[in-house]
Amino acid sequence: MYKSLLAALLAALVLSSCQQAPPGSDAEDERNPFFRQASKDVADLNYPAAIKQFEKAIATNPTVVKAYLQIGLLYGDKLGDPISAIYFFQKYLEARPNAAEREEVVAAMEKAKIDFALSLTNSGIQNAAEIARMSKENVDLKQQITQLQGTLAAKEAQVSQVAGAATPPKATAVVPATPVTPSTPVATAPSEKKSPTKTTAARNTTAKTSESPAKTDIPSVPAATPPAAPADVASLSTDAKQHTIGSGDTLWKLAKKYYPASLDLNEEIAKIKTANPGLNDRNLKIGTVINIP
Repeated sequence: MYKSLLAALLAALVLSSCQQAPPGSDAEDERNPFFRQASKDVADLNYPAAIKQFEKAIATNPTVVKAYLQIGLLYGDKLGDPISAIYFFQKYLEARPNAAEREEVVAAMEKAKIDFALSLTNSGIQNAAEIARMSKENVDLKQQITQLQGTLAAKEAQVSQVAGAATPPKATAVVPATPVTPSTPVATAPSEKKSPTKTTAARNTTAKTSESPAKTDIPSVPAATPPAAPADVASLSTDAKQHTIGSGDTLWKLAKKYYPASLDLNEEIAKIKTANPGLNDRNLKIGTVINIP
């Protein structure tokens, strides 16, 4: 009977040893009470508490190396701390260099490194993205400048046509006629008394008569053509608009409104001032009507 009892005990020990997980396995790690509590905290989304429980599991049993992996995943995926994640991933790979999930851990470590690089100011990745963005903006700006130059050239051609149509033809020079001998002034009777006023008037009449040639000898001269108006006045008369000053209006806003394609708004402001002499651009009165050339 003693032999049968001893055999039963030996069989029970063998059976229990077969059921016991090998040291350093995931099953042994997950049987650790701190590890199990940490898993519950993760399920409850309490990640800082889970990390503390995983650290306690390592402190009580350094062979529970799967806790390193779990801590690294929490830092990298949940808490946004790539540096800590990299540290714990390395600790796990050092403890289990031939782990079945080695490739996944290495990939997670590389992702944490990229996240860390993106968190740095003026990193290579950020600089590359910024350079690409600036290059695109540069291309867009060049296209806008080309379009504005085309619009400006069309406007200049239009202004030139309007100015050419507004300029009148030059007047033909007229050769003056040969002056003739002035007519003899009218003599007054010596006995007649003249007042100073009458004498002066007579002298003036005599002087005018002596200076002007006879009407019958002056050739007909065509009416003089009025001089051409200045360029700014001509353009003002044909293309000018009128604007009534409203609340908040400034010359800068008006130039921006009426000359949206202009490359130099200061030049357009100067045109508005020229078209409105005496305009006080620092005190535009509401209701005032001004010319927009």
